[in-house]
Amino acid sequence: MKRFITLISLAAALLIPNVATAQHAPARTGMRLSQFKAPAQVRGSEEEPIMDTPEGILYDNMYATSFAYGLGWGDIYIQNVDGGIGKVVEGADGNLYIYNPISQGYIWFSILPWIKAEPAGDGKYVVKLPQLYIIDVGDPYYAYCMHYDEDEGMPVVEEEGEIEFTWENGVLTQLGDKYIGLCDATADWFYMADQHIVYAPQTDEPIIMHDDEYYMQSYTMTYLSDPTDLTKTKNCIVDVVIDGEDIYMGNLNDNNYDSFIKGTLVDGKATFPSRQYLGVDAYYNGHIYVLTGEAFVDTETYGSPVFNYNLNDEIVFNVDEEAKNIVAEWPAAMVTNVGPNTLSILNDYVAPGLVAFDEFPATPATPIFTDDDVTVNQSAGWVVLHFTIPTVDVNGFRLNENKLYYNILLDDQVFTFDPETYIGFSSAMTDIPYKFEDNVNFDIYINNGRHTVYLYTTDFANVGVQSIYTAGGEVNRSEIAYVTMPVTPSGINELATGAQVIETRYFDLTGRELPTAPATGLYLQLATYSDGTTTATKVVK
Repeated sequence: MKRFITLISLAAALLIPNVATAQHAPARTGMRLSQFKAPAQVRGSEEEPIMDTPEGILYDNMYATSFAYGLGWGDIYIQNVDGGIGKVVEGADGNLYIYNPISQGYIWFSILPWIKAEPAGDGKYVVKLPQLYIIDVGDPYYAYCMHYDEDEGMPVVEEEGEIEFTWENGVLTQLGDKYIGLCDATADWFYMADQHIVYAPQTDEPIIMHDDEYYMQSYTMTYLSDPTDLTKTKNCIVDVVIDGEDIYMGNLNDNNYDSFIKGTLVDGKATFPSRQYLGVDAYYNGHIYVLTGEAFVDTETYGSPVFNYNLNDEIVFNVDEEAKNIVAEWPAAMVTNVGPNTLSILNDYVAPGLVAFDEFPATPATPIFTDDDVTVNQSAGWVVLHFTIPTVDVNGFRLNENKLYYNILLDDQVFTFDPETYIGFSSAMTDIPYKFEDNVNFDIYINNGRHTVYLYTTDFANVGVQSIYTAGGEVNRSEIAYVTMPVTPSGINELATGAQVIETRYFDLTGRELPTAPATGLYLQLATYSDGTTTATKVVK
């Protein structure tokens, strides 16, 4: 649970008793630290943050917990962090490397750092601070040692300090009560800090199911969406598998679309236990679970009404197999959540009611893709595509988005995204799921329904996009929307002969303009030339 505190009244607010409240996990929206306060800019140092996985034995996807301070828009909050992604490397150099110990850092950065811990004997390691943590928009930020000061009512920075850990049987445990905090180059605290850090092996396993192995019935799940008006709803499409007295429900979280929760179906009642594991969501840097509870409208915690939850052990649905209806009555609810113990919510499903989706073979509508949706940088060797995949068929009827895919075609050949080039892909892909996003390198992402795709080649004459729909036991393809190279001047941003750069601007992936080029991370660079042309380049450092 997070408790928000204004910076002005921090010391007084810390005396307020902690109230258990629901809180949606903060979205990674490309926010920069410099948007909150101006850091000291110290350049010229040869010191570099540790951004690449160090050489050694990697312990991956560990289960991370801590007690943390975090920074929001004008507020800080305190939180028992539960279900973060931890990693540890037993370094080939004899040191121990700890991944992203300042837990709130995942809100700000797409590529997360490591800090070094030196051996101290008897299974103990010491993190000597300060250490350069990350560089953001050209500015360095450091991990500092901090301790809680009763007079200040908050953690305070130590000029130099050490934090001790034990590393035993694959479990990393912080000793003592000091914090690892994020500071600028003048040791000014940025209101992010963690203590009581523990990284342990993740023993839970998700239930993975694919439609080529099981008979899946798609359902439209409708749920309450507005705590101020309980007649307003939203809906999404989920998959259900019924196998005797076993019932499974999947597609509850976009980034774990092949993970399912399992329940029992007895006497017209489907009962799903709480705290079922869906797997890792790289976008939120967390282990994702489905929790159940009773919803209520909370008008006090945040000053405006929100759905909040009294957690329980299960959710029960009434099942009409003949009518293919599955309904949980108010106040029953389930949420997808980072971790199983503390509310940090990704999706709320309040009073969810499922009705079988009338699924039939259909030809998907043609993608919306024109010359203006293509940007070419011939000299840099890449092309960026923007297009819309309609979620209806050629007659305007809704499609099941979970069975909708698309291909990119170069000169009539389906393009394969290989993991050597596309580092955010775990395997080669040709048929791209409609909802798929690359949360590592952002080579594919979706913004307001529009897909953006980067191609690191210009060796083709035509580029096309084709939708694929796999429902009803058939595979049907749309017409191909083609663009012929070279595209029109509005779509090609290529340097004309003799033109000079007259202006260079920098943007994050959400379109926010940055004051300078970041020294590390991922950003877009827009150059304007003397002849009026521009080039847009994605830069990864």
